[in-house]
Amino acid sequence: MAAGILHHMLSIPTDYRTSTLRTVAFVFSVLVFLVGDTAMCPTAVATKVKPCTLESLPDELQVRLRTDYSSWKIQDFPSLSTKAKARWRSERPHPGQMEPDCPGIAVGLFKTDQLSFAVLLVPIDKPDAAYRLAIFTLSGDTALGSLETADQWDNGGAANYFIRRVRIAKVFSAEWIRKLKVTAKDGVMSVEAAENEYGADVFFRTNGQYRHEPIDH
Repeated sequence: MAAGILHHMLSIPTDYRTSTLRTVAFVFSVLVFLVGDTAMCPTAVATKVKPCTLESLPDELQVRLRTDYSSWKIQDFPSLSTKAKARWRSERPHPGQMEPDCPGIAVGLFKTDQLSFAVLLVPIDKPDAAYRLAIFTLSGDTALGSLETADQWDNGGAANYFIRRVRIAKVFSAEWIRKLKVTAKDGVMSVEAAENEYGADVFFRTNGQYRHEPIDH
């Protein structure tokens, strides 16, 4: 089908080809928006890309991670502790939701109405030693997107953690949302499934930065 579309486009006079391409791009973006949550993960489009790899992320984010976190990798299933693996299996996205099938990637509207990608990074050599939670937000225009470190830990036990997207309205009451001044629709839920304890925190955007609150989960 793609080849047929390309052949058709090449047959259009040059004067009209650019505007036609723009129209096709706009229609496609509208369709993606209408699909909603099912279009939030890059794996929904590039299903052949392996989960928990840089290739499953936007090009700009790939470059930023290779530059700023060259000795880190995305938290993947083999790096999880035994208890975290069991917890991840019980909470992983259901087929059809098209969420990232990766314990170290969450995709949602974490900062603005532009799509954001949260990545839980661990050291390549010693993945249990530390973690970094970085959140990248697309700019929506020709400007560069923003990459911010929402959380970091250097005291071991990183194998007990994975992340998920969560709707803010599902974990905080309307009154609490107003009190916290949450400005985005989604948050990043960081789940700790250690051997002797279990907890979850939600990272959300407020007052120009990310902060977190513990929740019952």
